[in-house]
Amino acid sequence: MKVSRAVVEARRESIARLLASQGYLPVQDISHRFGISEATVRRDLVELASRQRLTRTRGGALNDFNRRFASVDERRATDAAAKSAIGRAAAALVPPGSTLYVDAGSTPLAVAEALVASGIAGLRVVTPSLAAAQVLAALPDAEVHVPGGLYLGRQQMVAGPGAAKALRGWTFDLAFVGAEGVDRDGIHNSQDDIVAVTHALLESSERVILCLTRSKLGRSGPVRVAPGLDGFHLLTDASPADLRRARVPLGDARLLPLSRNPIP
Repeated sequence: MKVSRAVVEARRESIARLLASQGYLPVQDISHRFGISEATVRRDLVELASRQRLTRTRGGALNDFNRRFASVDERRATDAAAKSAIGRAAAALVPPGSTLYVDAGSTPLAVAEALVASGIAGLRVVTPSLAAAQVLAALPDAEVHVPGGLYLGRQQMVAGPGAAKALRGWTFDLAFVGAEGVDRDGIHNSQDDIVAVTHALLESSERVILCLTRSKLGRSGPVRVAPGLDGFHLLTDASPADLRRARVPLGDARLLPLSRNPIP
């Protein structure tokens, strides 16, 4: 029986919405979820890719994160002074010989730049950011590891469903992570595979430090990382008054000071 155009379009829209939250889905999973053949899935993915709703991969599809978000180079200029201050404060927390995780994103990239400027010796760093890896390579005795995954050129990062798995076997002294926003409902990010990495880091890191500019307060995102900041340290240029106004649920989070924002 021929399926109407309206039904096909509704299904394709549902696939695009599902990918917006999941980040990545293999063809087989989409086939099972929607009760359609894998050949039909591939036709749907080809059409959605032509509309720039997703990126096709071998055996599946990735959401439109790489196109929808401003590139890392575009974002570096936004809140540049705040990001630099956060980076310097982050580097001041790192003792020589530490094992670190540095997230993708423009604020964690500022952390990488500050680590190099500080010349901290003997670091081992894992990062999904090719931009951060290139910066960190300037530290002559640093080990820089980039986990495997699908390379997103505009974001200069690797991503995909294996991102959290790639961290198994690592134990981090400090993990510097970013987020799309934080509001009264907690921490938010762009897709499930990135959120899964943050959850893995909470289990494998002595301290997970959320690096967040004040402009991210009150902002939400497609996927919630956590309902509050329990288990995190927060490194931000926002003042305590800013956080109260945004009704950010700090829980047991420790608020780390910047030199421009001393907090007792």
